[in-house]
Amino acid sequence: MRLGIMQPYFFPYIGYFDVIGKTDQWIVFDVVKYQPKHWMNRNRILEPNKGEQYITVPVDKASGSLLTEVRTKDADAARDKILRQLSLYRSVAPFFDDVYALVDETFARFDGGLLRDLNVIGLQLVCARLEIPFNYSLCSSHDFDFSNVSHAGQWALEICDQCGATGYVNPPGGRPIFKIEEWRERQIDIAFTSMPDFRYDVRNRWQFVPNLSILDCMMWSSPDRIRSYLAGLSLDHP
Repeated sequence: MRLGIMQPYFFPYIGYFDVIGKTDQWIVFDVVKYQPKHWMNRNRILEPNKGEQYITVPVDKASGSLLTEVRTKDADAARDKILRQLSLYRSVAPFFDDVYALVDETFARFDGGLLRDLNVIGLQLVCARLEIPFNYSLCSSHDFDFSNVSHAGQWALEICDQCGATGYVNPPGGRPIFKIEEWRERQIDIAFTSMPDFRYDVRNRWQFVPNLSILDCMMWSSPDRIRSYLAGLSLDHP
């Protein structure tokens, strides 16, 4: 079993889904503190005049809180604002209707509570559209023992070991925190995805910006094209 472990981000960039697609099981890493001005409650989409803009879900008194405690603040208002922002794509993006409906459904399924739950719903619906299996569980729902964790790279190692995983996949940016010899000692294969360079045509006065939210990718690209691109990316096994 190959495992993936990441914090639940808000409609993350395409590389996040590359990691999901290369795993058998997924652990939503929700036992860490919320990070403000990060990707947990916001992401970027195109804006024809400024290049890009943030879509954001406000949270209520989240500073210093664990992800299991962070609640959204007026999710209905956040939905309405985000849908208005996405409406800029309406007359130019070929898959606008599908993506707009996906975001609307994400909020419709959400109970207005934990930010984590909203993000997981979004991940589920994007994976369903792209036909990427997403077999997940919440880290907080397991009884993991982290008493032996002495550095950041060992969180994933302990989870993999206690789940009986034979492999683990991580995005390339996190590579420096891992000590490869520790993984070899436990006979768990660690691999890293590559930084994606997925490019697509945008129309009229819009300008392409790389690594925006997956929502932007899906506005301009068919699920088949995105899925085919991800399937062609390889893993690096150090």
